[in-house]
Amino acid sequence: MNALQIGLIAVGALVVAVLFLWQWWQSRRAQQPAKAATPVRPSMSPDQSPRVSLRPSPVYVDEPDKAPVARVEPTMDVESAGVWTPRVSPAPAPHVVADMEPDFAVVLSPEGASPAIEPEHHEAPLVAAPVAPRPKLLSEWPFDERLHVHASVVSLSGGPFDAAPFVSAAGRALAWVRLFRQSPWESFDPANVGSVQQLALALPLASRAGPIEAQDMDEWCFVLTELATAQGCEAHFHGFRDGPARAAELDSFLAAIDIIPVAYLVKKDGGHWPGTRLRGTLEANGFRLQSDGRFAYHEVESDAVIFHMVDGFERPFTPERLRTENFTALRCTLEPVRLKQPLVRFDMYRQSLRALAKLLEADLKTSEGDALDDIQFTSTRDDVKTAMDALVNAGIAPGSDTARSLFY
Repeated sequence: MNALQIGLIAVGALVVAVLFLWQWWQSRRAQQPAKAATPVRPSMSPDQSPRVSLRPSPVYVDEPDKAPVARVEPTMDVESAGVWTPRVSPAPAPHVVADMEPDFAVVLSPEGASPAIEPEHHEAPLVAAPVAPRPKLLSEWPFDERLHVHASVVSLSGGPFDAAPFVSAAGRALAWVRLFRQSPWESFDPANVGSVQQLALALPLASRAGPIEAQDMDEWCFVLTELATAQGCEAHFHGFRDGPARAAELDSFLAAIDIIPVAYLVKKDGGHWPGTRLRGTLEANGFRLQSDGRFAYHEVESDAVIFHMVDGFERPFTPERLRTENFTALRCTLEPVRLKQPLVRFDMYRQSLRALAKLLEADLKTSEGDALDDIQFTSTRDDVKTAMDALVNAGIAPGSDTARSLFY
């Protein structure tokens, strides 16, 4: 045995001895009973009035010759309890004022020490706090949930899927897509959008054809559910529980504000316009023949369609009719709910009709056959303004996608 081994053995024995002594000392301290300190009450002179102490009073004392402090029970006796003056006014306060000052005095200091200072209680004046406007809750959907029932489609695998079949099967429902999981909603454009992460389809509850029925909603859900199963997706539907009631209410509102100004251009002296001349005049003044047989007047600045025109018998134009027939009257219609800035567009509609009446040597007539003068135009403009104000107050912007889908 060399000197290194002897040294290691000595160090180990010393460590064991130290641990044994420390354990014995801890056990001895734990066995000793804790001695409670007897509280000493401060002495008070006869001329000093007692104060309320912030320190809790002991209920039990160690001296056997002193009785324990008796607990004071609450009482409802007014004479023994004294007169209590409430600090709370019965009138409701506009707001709660936090009182940070205590209603009590501190413990009296012993004799010879500096006197303790009593904090003074100050009544804070009640000042009406400004009421902040409540923030409007924003929906996670990009459309108005009051006006639609909607479906949300995602892939079961969590990957992208083709949205075009769902949009085609959803009919006149509006479609929004998310290209990535956290990307914002975008309107579906089949020319630029293919696979998506999530698809939202919003079906308007009413249109000019009337409110959608419960069986129409069920059929819409069935078609989308079958398609989702075939495409490996799942569809969740929202708003269908009270959908029929909301549809009836929305239809009544739309019918009340759906005003469509109508004006007739009638050839003077009972004459007529050859179709070729009529087409040339209209196309030279901003009109274009559409595929549905209506001449549409396009605004020069924005190329937006302002109003449409058919013949006096409400029949669509065709290239064949314009080559072979003569016309004696034209019917012009304006749809303010489908136009942005409807009052500005109404004024443009009125000016265009007056210009056409001069070019075509025609008279402006109402649906009843009366002359359409400035008084009639002013009255119609007031009706348009009233209807558009009601539409805006309902949260529907004229000319928006929502308005176009509702007045379809």
